[in-house]
Amino acid sequence: MTPEAGRVLAARFSQATLRDLPLESRVFGPLFLQRIQEDAQRDFLSFGERRFTYGEFGARTLALARGLASLGVGAGSIVPIALPNCPEYLMAWFALHLRGATMALFNPALRSRMLAQALIDCRPRCLIASAEAIAALNELEAPALEGLQMVIVAGDCDDPLPAAGALQRAGVRALRLDDLFVADGSDPVVATRFDEVQSIFFTSGSTGPAKGVLMPNGHFFANPCTMMRLTGLTRDDVVHTSLPLFHGVGSRQGVLPAFMIGARIDLGEKFSASRFWQTMADVGATIAILTPTMPPVLAAREPGPADRSHRLRALYNVAPDLAFESRFGVRMLTSFAITEIGVVIYTPYPERRLGTMGRAHEDWELAVVDEADRPVAPGTPGELVCRPKRPSIMMQGYQNRPEAAASAWRNLWYHTGDTMIADADGYFRFAGRDKDRIRRRGENISPLQIEDELRQHPAVSDCVALAHPAGDGEDDVRVVLVLRPVMQASTALPDLAAWLRPRLPASMLPRYWETLEVLPVTPSEKVDRRALRERGLGQGSWDRER
Repeated sequence: MTPEAGRVLAARFSQATLRDLPLESRVFGPLFLQRIQEDAQRDFLSFGERRFTYGEFGARTLALARGLASLGVGAGSIVPIALPNCPEYLMAWFALHLRGATMALFNPALRSRMLAQALIDCRPRCLIASAEAIAALNELEAPALEGLQMVIVAGDCDDPLPAAGALQRAGVRALRLDDLFVADGSDPVVATRFDEVQSIFFTSGSTGPAKGVLMPNGHFFANPCTMMRLTGLTRDDVVHTSLPLFHGVGSRQGVLPAFMIGARIDLGEKFSASRFWQTMADVGATIAILTPTMPPVLAAREPGPADRSHRLRALYNVAPDLAFESRFGVRMLTSFAITEIGVVIYTPYPERRLGTMGRAHEDWELAVVDEADRPVAPGTPGELVCRPKRPSIMMQGYQNRPEAAASAWRNLWYHTGDTMIADADGYFRFAGRDKDRIRRRGENISPLQIEDELRQHPAVSDCVALAHPAGDGEDDVRVVLVLRPVMQASTALPDLAAWLRPRLPASMLPRYWETLEVLPVTPSEKVDRRALRERGLGQGSWDRER
């Protein structure tokens, strides 16, 4: 595609019409060209002390796309990116899209069998990685590296191919990312279709082995357009995220909407509770994207002047907490989204109904069903199932996992595995994962209802409710608590149990109680319930019935 052709196509894009673009125009190249040409002098990206306008970022990205083209990267190529948050991550991501290649988002901290399985699933010819990720590749067995011809190293790496490493034994050659920025040359942008796979996102692995989710170009228009309405995003906003870019919340729900509308993105290396509010003030952020585990950590800190010295108007991806909002002067926004489908439940900014995740997205048909896929009555828990009204806005399957895709898609519905309760007005309330549901004395128990009650106690900073095997197909309820530091010495588990007793039905009262300094999380910062289940009861746990 020539720059002139790109400009003709790009003329159809505007802030008001992005969502209504015809399917054939829901591809990345024309929009990219529009932004870097029309907004060349406008600030796009900040990362610490590094700054890029749209024009500067675009020039670097096109230069990298030329370098990738010289390596034969194009349509049909799968290229993993295993980098921490940095501007080069975004340049590589966008450059691969411009080449029509498929990007696979790898956690740069993957090791051993998890890294080997991701490579086997993708079978890339080349990949882009940090020195840390290269070191992990050098420890793998030969079968995992089959088909890999080159590694592109970002950042400093003195010896990416040590003689004793697996990469050299497999005949893989190393290139430096900095050497692939080709400033002059032919147009590297290739034409793509809305239904072609753009990225492979890996699921969080909180309930089982991670799966590579095949996401088409059409999804990368639909989901950012939803984020614009969900957050009220405008060109004047500054969006901050320190969430890892290999996770969809930070990339497709943070960076991409900001780019599409012409806003600024401030990218952080990692979340810091002690510096969060001051950082928000320093970068001028108006919207920040967090995980649900972060607000309790911020609320636990002592009040200070930085609590209100910022410009933030909204925090996304967190359940509303009126006390938190009053203290920090922000609005907390939530929705329901999973890797395979993106956001399907939300309310347009600033509308909301407290205690719910919103209503069904206009592009989706949703239902709450029982075990036989029959709709349940309003107010009754059941599994959320969904199907799109538009083509190519959800996953096309799992990479090398056809059986998993067939299991998720049955009776003409995609099964989310999440338990929901829908009210008569069409608002949905999250009630937990089906795999996390607890069955006790013939009743299905939502762990979130127990957790919501426990969080009302002033000593509880965070908590998780889990099933603990009780025999005969039944469960006992187990809770793992994180207590606020100032309350640890004065709070006894029997006292917490006594406080909870009048607040829950008897069948929901936890039997097993224990405390941890911090809850384990997955790479995408979700509480790792599977790790807690596999760990079993800790030595210091307390059995209420004994």
